[in-house]
Amino acid sequence: RAVSTTSQLPPTSQDMALHLLFTLACAAFVCVSGHSTYYPHVAMRRDKHNNHSLPSPPPGIISYHVHITYTLFNPPIVKKALALRERTREHFKEYLAPDCLGRYDYGVLCMIADHDFENTTLIGGPFVSGEWSMFIPVAYHSLVVPWLLQNRGDLSMVVHPNTGYEYEDHSIWAMWAGQPWPLDMTIFEKDTQTNEFGHFPGDSENPICLGKGAVCGDGDGAGPSTICCFGLACSKAEVVQPNMQLFRCT
Repeated sequence: RAVSTTSQLPPTSQDMALHLLFTLACAAFVCVSGHSTYYPHVAMRRDKHNNHSLPSPPPGIISYHVHITYTLFNPPIVKKALALRERTREHFKEYLAPDCLGRYDYGVLCMIADHDFENTTLIGGPFVSGEWSMFIPVAYHSLVVPWLLQNRGDLSMVVHPNTGYEYEDHSIWAMWAGQPWPLDMTIFEKDTQTNEFGHFPGDSENPICLGKGAVCGDGDGAGPSTICCFGLACSKAEVVQPNMQLFRCT
C-alpha cells in the first residue's frame, strides 16, 4: 500500500514563520486578557503619578502648624526669636503638653523640638531660614494664633493647615504675617497627598474639640477660648495664681 510521506517532511521556513506568528499572537492575547504583571504597589504609584488632582471639596484640616521664621547667624535676631518662644511657652503653660519631638499627629498642643533653633535650618523641611514651631490641634487655633499675631513683634510668622497635601498646605492654604520668606517647595509634590495617610479630622491623634478636664479658657471672667466636645461646657475651675482663673471642659 501507498504510504503518505507528507507528515514526515521537515518543516519549511514558511511553516516555521507561520508557527512563530501564531505563538506570538497567542502570547499577546494572554498578556492583554490576563492579570497584570507588575506588583500592586507599583500600580498604585503609577496611578498616583498619572492622576495629579486635588479632591473636591478640599481635604479636611487635620491640624495646624505655626512657624516663627528668622535670620540665622544674626545673634540679635536669633535671640529675639528664642525669647518669643519662651514667652509663648510661659503664656500657654496651662494648655501645653510636653514638647513634641516630631511634627504630626500628637493629639495635644505642644512646642515642636526637633532641631537646633540657634544654628541650623530644619533639615528635610521647606524652610531656608531659622524657624521654631508649634503643633496646634484644630480646637486650639483660636487660642494660639491671635496671640502670636499680636505678640511676634517684627518677626515673620506663617500658619498653615495639615491636610496631607503638603504642597498646598505650605502655599495656597498658608497665611503669612510679616515679611514672607521663600520656601523650598521642590521637596513637595503638587496636587498629591504626601502625608497624613490614615488620619482624618477628629481622630485620636488630631482632636477637633477638647475632652473632659481639658483647660478651655483662663482669665477673670474671660470665658472659653477653645471648643469643648459635644455634651461638655467650659466652666470655671481652679485658680492657679492671683487673677488667673482657669476654665475646664466639664
